[in-house]
Amino acid sequence: MDRPYATTKNVRKMMKRGSYFYIATPFFIPLHAAPQDNSRWSARGLKNLLIECGFDESSIRSSQWGNRGAAQRNLEREWPPKHIPETDDLTNDPDFPITSWALAQKI
Repeated sequence: MDRPYATTKNVRKMMKRGSYFYIATPFFIPLHAAPQDNSRWSARGLKNLLIECGFDESSIRSSQWGNRGAAQRNLEREWPPKHIPETDDLTNDPDFPITSWALAQKI
């Protein structure tokens, strides 16, 4: 997102009352210039963005997810890596986020 505030305000403006807006962003992963890499968003940062763009704070849920194993898998040559259920640990480590997300309802 090149202009996150303008973009989020426009999305909210287009939404119907009662509908939801979901946003997820890379947090840890190295440069992801597709098409650009302009900023990194924590869960709290996404919540602040949504509040500042007009969403009611009580309608927002945000969090982060990740762990060292998932981060390491993202550094493999073959990308995206294929999920291996027997060895890939999907347990969340709050101290090692690799993605942040937020869900807001327009009320």
